[in-house]
Amino acid sequence: MAASMFRQSLKLSRLIRSNTPLLWRYSPTVNPQSTQVVISRTITQNQMHENQKIFFKRVAQFVGFGVFLYVISPWARQLKGAKFESRRDKKRRRLAAEQSEVENTGISYGEPSLNYQESFPPSRGILPVVKAADVTDFGTGYVTPRSQQFNFIADAVAKASPSVVFIEIHGRHPYQRGVVGPISNGSGFIVSPDGLILTNAHVVANKRLGKQSVKVKLYDGRLVDGKVVAVDPVSDLALLKIDTKDPLPVMRMGNSSAARPGEWVIAMGSPLSLSNTITAGIISTVSRTSKELGLNKSIDYIQTDAAINVGNSGGPLVNLDGEAIGINTMRVTTGISFAIPIDCARDFVDKVQKQMKASGGGWFGKSGPQGPVLTTPSKAGKQGYIGITMLSLTPSLIFDLRQRAPDFPNVSHGVLIYRITMESPAQVAGLKAGDIITHINDQPIKSSQELYDRVQAKESLKVTAVRGKETMKLTITPEESQ
Repeated sequence: MAASMFRQSLKLSRLIRSNTPLLWRYSPTVNPQSTQVVISRTITQNQMHENQKIFFKRVAQFVGFGVFLYVISPWARQLKGAKFESRRDKKRRRLAAEQSEVENTGISYGEPSLNYQESFPPSRGILPVVKAADVTDFGTGYVTPRSQQFNFIADAVAKASPSVVFIEIHGRHPYQRGVVGPISNGSGFIVSPDGLILTNAHVVANKRLGKQSVKVKLYDGRLVDGKVVAVDPVSDLALLKIDTKDPLPVMRMGNSSAARPGEWVIAMGSPLSLSNTITAGIISTVSRTSKELGLNKSIDYIQTDAAINVGNSGGPLVNLDGEAIGINTMRVTTGISFAIPIDCARDFVDKVQKQMKASGGGWFGKSGPQGPVLTTPSKAGKQGYIGITMLSLTPSLIFDLRQRAPDFPNVSHGVLIYRITMESPAQVAGLKAGDIITHINDQPIKSSQELYDRVQAKESLKVTAVRGKETMKLTITPEESQ
């Protein structure tokens, strides 16, 4: 039985091989213990070709469908030029877009951002790789470049500089007879559209006001004549008036009482006759007492490390909002300069305006000003005037000055003359800027307050002063402070 079944399977196998070409052939398997014959499945060459055709057809359909999607897709050209963008770059781009949107809505305290548009070549698409410091515009706003984000000083200068002026005093030179020309200069700033200018008294208030002329150079280069209308030599403040056809830019006055130590400030003016010079620093202290400086008993001065030199006097000390918070007054040494708080200057301006309106029915009436209006704080008795700006020499200040200037005089106390008014009693007696007054009437002077207490009108003073390594004995006759 088994032999007959084996023979039948062989016949069937020969029949298949003879009639049909095969790709794969498998011999029939005969299980000796079973009566069944298992025949392996075969695939003909025709079937193989048909399967290949079906496979390539499906591939072609898939590729064609992909090309179709690529052509009609609205993002095709974007994706064509886009590069790989990491998750971090995507987050930076999103945050930059959100920040620019906030800036454009006006929520931030800075200047309104400019709506610049940056275009990219079509080959790059509209989804370029975003770098952290690049200027980016995604249709939601403008991200300010770093070079503009940190130029806060330039922004403040742009607001304040149009109202800063250069002041020059012309007259006969005190040391050259017959020679007429510039004898002093300083800075100032405009406080009213009709041409009222605030400056320091020592810039304009020399003793021969009637024989001198004031020239004011504006920010745009115009040179106009000025008139001194008010002077307070004690607080070292003065007001000028210029006449122009068009309204002038006005300096905004801030609040000096709100100033803080460490706050950024900008000193503006014309040091060494160099107009429109800008220096920056911080507020060292907001309340340097007048007893330490000897300028006015009722004012606490602002100390700053911003560079202030000859010619900066009268210019504004500006905060980052472009507002004047002080008036540059003097520089003792590098990194130590002082300014009159703007609150005191505002009171001075208001007082002068009231006096002028009450006396003339306006600023000057119809006949013009009848000379300068001099204002001084009320004092008991007659206060003497010798014409110096001084600084009390404390032990710490003496030590600091010796570190900066090895040839500083060997003194333990006194007052340093920082500035001296031309043709004042002190200058006539022979004192100069840089001298140190150590004794008056053989009594030691340890502060500017002590010197003020000893200066009485028309009472001669025997002054001991040190200049370098030389000790001098001088006699000064004070004048009555007007």
